Amino acid sequence: MKANMSRQFTYEYEDDGKNRITFDYSPEADEKLDTLVENNVPILSLNRPAMITLAKTLIKMAQGPYDNGFHVHLRKDLNADLPDRLILMLHEGEKAEPIPKNRPVVASNGQ
Repeated sequence: MKANMSRQFTYEYEDDGKNRITFDYSPEADEKLDTLVENNVPILSLNRPAMITLAKTLIKMAQGPYDNGFHVHLRKDLNADLPDRLILMLHEGEKAEPIPKNRPVVASNGQ
């Protein structure tokens, strides 16, 4: 008989304000994030620390004061010096909308 273990995830953060979001990033965590396409299907490849960072970012976006179309650019390995790998966009409609070209978005790694 297996014992069921209960786990809890608690995340407290300060609201970054409208049109701004910061990442909880730690150089020691060595986050690895990359994307690829196989058989026309996008794949997001992450290590566990990057999964936690992504989860925290999604929580902030879901609970924050962000408008439809708010988006965040995630770069390879969550490193601001590397190229974009993924864009997370909030949309409230029935279908995904293109990213507005004139919408200012500031994202940083919290440092």
